[in-house]
Order: sequence, then structure tokens, then C-alpha cells
Amino acid sequence: MPLGSNQINHHPERIICGVPVDIHSIMITDLYDPTAIPTAWQKFWAQFPKADLPGNNQAWGVSTPIEGSQGKLHYVAGVEVSRDFVAPAGFETCTIPSGNYYHLEHQGSISELAQSYGEAYGVEFPKAGLEMRPAPHLELYDANLNPMADDYSMGILIPVN
Repeated sequence: MPLGSNQINHHPERIICGVPVDIHSIMITDLYDPTAIPTAWQKFWAQFPKADLPGNNQAWGVSTPIEGSQGKLHYVAGVEVSRDFVAPAGFETCTIPSGNYYHLEHQGSISELAQSYGEAYGVEFPKAGLEMRPAPHLELYDANLNPMADDYSMGILIPVN
């Protein structure tokens, strides 16, 4: 089973700096580009200043729906930085507002992530009876883990009231 535990967690406001890319949702399989997000992460790890990486090994995928589009998202692959951080060329900062998130744990190779997203949004979230709030949807990674490993684990965070 690709999804592990689920819980509601409150997250403080965070500033994320990373590599932006506009994509279709992973749930729109015929339009989704499976290379877009890995390419953004490759650029992030190759070009982000190593001295500015946080010590907690947390990396964030921040997905914001693009208004007026049919399932397009603005995705930022990055890490938390200070409010006064100046983004290097080719990077951008975005703000994750404070609030509650329904945290579901993807378990298994990242190649199985689409299945976990389907289960998270199509089964677990409706079953929980929660109300989604307008805020970015998040992915929480441990930068030390190998995303292709069978024991890989990452968070899928849905903004809720």
C-alpha cells in the first residue's frame, strides 16, 4: 500500500526558495509531464547555493493551482529560507501561509507517486470529511533519502480548514 499514516498538522508560515515549473497535475495523466518535476529538482540541487541549505534536510514541493487553467499547477522545488533571502537567478521564492494540513505519507518508490496521489485525493481525503482551504498543496521530502528506493517515504500535504 503506497499510503501510510494520515494526520492533521499545523504548519507555520514558511518562505520557500526553489526552481519553478508550470505543469499539469499528476492526476491528468495524458497531459502530465513526468520529467518536469525531476528536472526542476536536478536544477535545484545542482545550482542552489550549498551554504544556504537548511540543516534539517527538509525539501518542499509547493503546488499552487493556476487560476483559469484546467488542472495546471505552478510548482516550486526548493527549501525553506529566511524572509530576507534573495533568490539566485532562475530561482523564485514563494510563501506557504500558516495553517492546517492533512498529512498523508507516500511509501515506496517515487515512481508509484501517482497511485498515492490518486488514493490521497480520491479516497483518503474524502473519507476524512475535511474541507480543503485555498492554499498551496505541499510535498515534504527528506533530502537524504533515495526517491527510487522501495522504502522511500515522503509527505503529501493537503491544505484544510
